Amino acid sequence: MAAPAPDISANSPERTLKVFKESKWRPGFWVRAILSLSIWYWTVYIHNRIELTNRRIIQKRGTWLSRNETSILLANITDVTVNQSFLGRVFNYGDIAISSAGSSGAEIAKLGISDAPHLRDLVFDLRDGRLDETQIAQVMEKKAKDV
Repeated sequence: MAAPAPDISANSPERTLKVFKESKWRPGFWVRAILSLSIWYWTVYIHNRIELTNRRIIQKRGTWLSRNETSILLANITDVTVNQSFLGRVFNYGDIAISSAGSSGAEIAKLGISDAPHLRDLVFDLRDGRLDETQIAQVMEKKAKDV
């Protein structure tokens, strides 16, 4: 017995049978993906960071075209909030929000920053005078090994 003929009359609604897209196995797909990630890295990732000095904390944001910098003296910091998801605890990243005296909210905030609890601990230790020059040197030495 033969299969029934499809209904292709002018009165029947058009239906999509299957969608065909470019294969992800082609080299061109991966070249474009890597190029896109490289452009994102050079325009966004390397220009957005938080720096901790022995006197203040600085957040630098921007791209090649524009820059924004916020800094707070360590003595003026009143609160550092860290939020970590389960994956953040596993892979050691989290969200951080830093507030200072006289502000109603977080002046410095960053999502997905690496080692956020360590940054919080360093801020409070520096602010409260629990780190002396030798301990700061040890932190810097450890940082150099991690990079």
